[in-house]
Amino acid sequence: MRGAGFRPFFVFMMRIFTLVLGCFWLCHPAWGLAEDRAFEQGWLKLLHYERAGAGYVSLVENEDFFLSSSGRDNPVSEYKAAVRAFNEKGNFEKCVYPARFIYLQRRGEVQGTLEACEEYQAFLSDVQPKSVTMLFTNAYMGNPSSLFGHTLFRIDTVREGGQLLAHGANFGADTGEDSGVLYVLKGVWGGYYGRFGIRPYYDVINLYNNIENRDIWEYELNFSNEELELFVAHLWEMRRAKIRYYYASKNCSYVLLLMLEAAKPELELASKAGVYILPLETLKAVNGVLGLVKKATYRPSRQSRLKYRAAQMSKAQIEALRDIIREDKIELSLLSDAERADVLETAYQYEQYRYIEEGTALAAYRQKSFKLLKERSRQKQQAHYFDDLREGENPVSAHGAAQAGGSVGEKNGKFFEEVSFRPLYNSLLEDSYGLLRGAEISAFETKVRRYEKENKFVLDEFKLLGIKSLLATDVMFSPFSYDLEGGFKRVFDVKDKEEHMAFEVSLGGGKSYQLKQEIQVYIMGVPSAGYGGGLAENGYGAFGVRCGAYYQQDRVRLHFRATKNWATSYMKRGEVYEAEAGVGLTRRVMLYGRYKLFEGEAGNDEEVCLGVRVNW
Repeated sequence: MRGAGFRPFFVFMMRIFTLVLGCFWLCHPAWGLAEDRAFEQGWLKLLHYERAGAGYVSLVENEDFFLSSSGRDNPVSEYKAAVRAFNEKGNFEKCVYPARFIYLQRRGEVQGTLEACEEYQAFLSDVQPKSVTMLFTNAYMGNPSSLFGHTLFRIDTVREGGQLLAHGANFGADTGEDSGVLYVLKGVWGGYYGRFGIRPYYDVINLYNNIENRDIWEYELNFSNEELELFVAHLWEMRRAKIRYYYASKNCSYVLLLMLEAAKPELELASKAGVYILPLETLKAVNGVLGLVKKATYRPSRQSRLKYRAAQMSKAQIEALRDIIREDKIELSLLSDAERADVLETAYQYEQYRYIEEGTALAAYRQKSFKLLKERSRQKQQAHYFDDLREGENPVSAHGAAQAGGSVGEKNGKFFEEVSFRPLYNSLLEDSYGLLRGAEISAFETKVRRYEKENKFVLDEFKLLGIKSLLATDVMFSPFSYDLEGGFKRVFDVKDKEEHMAFEVSLGGGKSYQLKQEIQVYIMGVPSAGYGGGLAENGYGAFGVRCGAYYQQDRVRLHFRATKNWATSYMKRGEVYEAEAGVGLTRRVMLYGRYKLFEGEAGNDEEVCLGVRVNW
């Protein structure tokens, strides 16, 4: 009986306890609400949490970025720790994590201001933010890390004096002294941490515009005052963040998308990104959000401006410019006053370029510049110069990086059908609008064929990487041209009339020359090597001399090349003649044709195909 009387009392007390506990849970912001609010998009994106199985984990790996010891993989723990810390009197953790404080303050979780945060206030005083601009620099073929361009932010300022007084915010890999191939290899496998850096925008201009000669496109973003405040505060926090850097995926472009989402949680940019993230595709994604981009501004490099001026000159002006640049001889008697002024102004700007780019001695630079300015002042129409380059090809309108194609053809009397796929990026035969003309970057291109007679499918080629840079030499500039290819390919044996899979690599280097605006020619030496069990003696080494011509006008692109090879194997010893054509139906769709003939001492190998290729 005693047990029966105790049970109702026990049940009654448990109900009271549960009711009180529930009220306390719901009323305490760090308890009941935290479990819900910690999983809201605003908080998850501010801490860069991503799905990991049944839970979440932040891309930021360093522990001191979090207030909770388990904060990296526990959004609730980090939320509670932030609320608790920011509500403590005299606690200055909010000065280290101002974005988190602003976010929680707007939700009524914490009280106070950031006015006593001296370093953060000094940062705001220095930056004086007005708006945010996303920047895109075009490709730089002199560095593997810059082949696809680069994206970064500019914090526009309310200061008088223009945006050169603004600040650039850049996310990049902390590579130490590594560069070139080592950078690419370690970057592919996450061998570096990426960090944010903030510096004056004039330094950004000097690096990309002047030193690396890269055009810059500026896209002003449509941020509200609240979004701007949160973005700048988050940027302050992210300076201490360490994020694993992956060259093709978790790179500068991907992290910039995350930064935008932290300020505007309603955006879904990063989650829609593909397996690989290219700066150009990131740029298209941002411009594809209705109302996110207010306006686009083109900032051509010094080299682009000089090339533009030279392209407008007559033959006599070019010869006079060449005499000034190469022989320091000013001979302008055959030119009008206006033409003389144009030549002298261009020569003066070129000397400025050389001083920055090549490190011309200051005394020599001043002497030659003064001489040119003095001569220019004598011209009656000295103010009549060619208009500077102001308009460019917006890369947002460039074709997509991925490409698929289908074609039919014949190889040594055998008819075949072929399908091809290339995940990135651009070839010489595609429309170069918005891209670097004369440059080709192709990776993981795959071709599968079905031979009609044998009725079998074969992997004809798997190109790991192909890079061509045919930037032309002219009166002012003399870039190095190169052609790198490496991958697996079926090689035809002219003796046994069979094809054998082999790994081949080649690296050509030389010079390209502009004959006309639409025509350029080149010559280069091309060492190459191949290995495969089906090859004669299992492999070969070769050296070739290649001559080529490239034509591009409107929708027609043509590429011709002839190579003379001296090789250790009869399979490669001989001459190779190649012709390719691309005719654009639209910017993203083209008809494609190719002819190749190998004439060797032991026989010939001939192939022709025609098809269509589509970019997206």
